[in-house]
Amino acid sequence: MSTIDTDAIAQRNAVFEFFTGKDYNEVTSSPKSMLTHLFPGKSDRYPIDTKLAAKRLGVSQRTVQHWIKGDSKPRPETAKKLADRTRQTVTTKRGRAQMAKRAKAELPGRTRKVSVNGVQGISSDPNDMTYNRNGKSHQDLTPEEQEMFIDAWANGGDQGALDYLTTVYQRPGEYHAEWRFHGVDGMNWR
Repeated sequence: MSTIDTDAIAQRNAVFEFFTGKDYNEVTSSPKSMLTHLFPGKSDRYPIDTKLAAKRLGVSQRTVQHWIKGDSKPRPETAKKLADRTRQTVTTKRGRAQMAKRAKAELPGRTRKVSVNGVQGISSDPNDMTYNRNGKSHQDLTPEEQEMFIDAWANGGDQGALDYLTTVYQRPGEYHAEWRFHGVDGMNWR
């Protein structure tokens, strides 16, 4: 894999983790790991919503519970469906939309500061470190802007989210009219 592919995947995963709170790289091929990723429960005591998982996968709730315990494994076609849906949460608009719905439900309803770590600055050339830097920048987002930010990610993936953030940074009185992101390796709320 080339450096560009590796950087793009790292950026995609960093943005995914920012919006979902989940590290996609930690999801394994075990049914329990994929079920936890796709059907999170309401508490630590019940980390998987087995009822919803059973309904969506067309099996009984008890069958899902057996998979979680490791007493049995899903059929190959069901295992493939689980793996595909897990991958699609990152790579497809529909998958991101489901995760975005969860992210919106957790919005605090107040202005928050987003912190972006990566190569950024006013040069259009990502290698021009005279006008770019590999560092952090911070920007306040209103509750409405936070929702639009999540929608931009759901519709356009990591690049859609960064395009939206770029327009916020380029507003008069904020950073600079030519501000750009060339590669993000981390984001968080402050």
